[in-house]
Formats: sequence, structure tokens, C-alpha cells
Amino acid sequence: MVNKKILFLVLLVVTCFYSGCISPLERVFSTSNVSGIVKSRYGYKNQSSYTHKFLNASIKALPLIITTGTFKNSDKQFTEIEFKVYNKKQPINYKYIELFNSKGDKWEWEVYPKHKKIKKERHFIIESYRIRIDSQVKELLKFFKDKTIYLKFIGDVNNFKKLDEKHRDSLLEVLKYANDIYNP
Repeated sequence: MVNKKILFLVLLVVTCFYSGCISPLERVFSTSNVSGIVKSRYGYKNQSSYTHKFLNASIKALPLIITTGTFKNSDKQFTEIEFKVYNKKQPINYKYIELFNSKGDKWEWEVYPKHKKIKKERHFIIESYRIRIDSQVKELLKFFKDKTIYLKFIGDVNNFKKLDEKHRDSLLEVLKYANDIYNP
């Protein structure tokens, strides 16, 4: 009778691992205590990249996505931030990006044209700019702890928006995870 119960429990655990009810072993035994981190759909083929599940699965056109992970060929770690503008008529040709919070803290990026991608997808023109932020993870972690974050694209037409709380919280979780990777 006891052997049947043990066999049943072992089969249940194996079934859960196999069907995805429980995270993969690397996640179960991970030293990170950050929840909601999943394999990213935004990474390149040479990366093992992760992001927050909200950023990965959102159907909203999110203007800011952060991914982190390692390069497959060298196991070097990276953290990237990607800015996206969705427009129906034409690109806004942004040249600068600003992030600021209610405390008055501000981050600025000059957009280098050769690193910017423009593509047409469905009914939108999407301008995207991706940049590595490896050395700024700790500072950005402090910055995103503020409840109110604004994003501004400066170009032919300025685009200004406040990040919603769920979006900000998910970005904060990815930065926490990246910080755990860099500082185990």
C-alpha cells in the first residue's frame, strides 16, 4: 500500500515537470528570488534571454522592454533595454529618448541611426532601438522604484507617455533578476 502511494507521488511529480505545471529544474533551483521571470521571445538566436511574463505575453504595444540573460557561445551576461514606438501613418524619426520619474531623476539616450530598426507590421510602423544597459542595472533599479515613470521620444514628432503600473512593476522585476545574475 505504501509503495503504491510513493509510486503515485513520483508519477505525479514527473507528470507535472513534463507538462509544465512546475517550472523547469533550472528555475526551481535558481538562486534568484524574483518571480514571474520567463524565457523571452525578444532575444536573438545567440542569446538565452529572460524577461517578465507580463512583458513577454502582453498584447498591448509596450514602448519599453528589458531582457537579460547570457550569450550562448560565451556565457557572458547581458541586459538590454528596447524602446518601441508604434505609429499608424509614418515614423516619428526619434533622435533622443528620455525616461524620468516624479523625483526628478532623468535618463537620456541619443539614438544612433544605424542601431535603429523600422519595420511595418500589420497597420503600424514600428521604430525600435535596442541598447545594452549592463553597467546601469543597479542605477535603473533605483530609478524604477518610483511609482511614476514617464517616457518621451524626441524626434520629428514628440511622443510622451506615462508607463502604467503593471508595466513598471514588470520592468522592475527584470532589473531585480538581472541584478541577482550579476551579484549572486
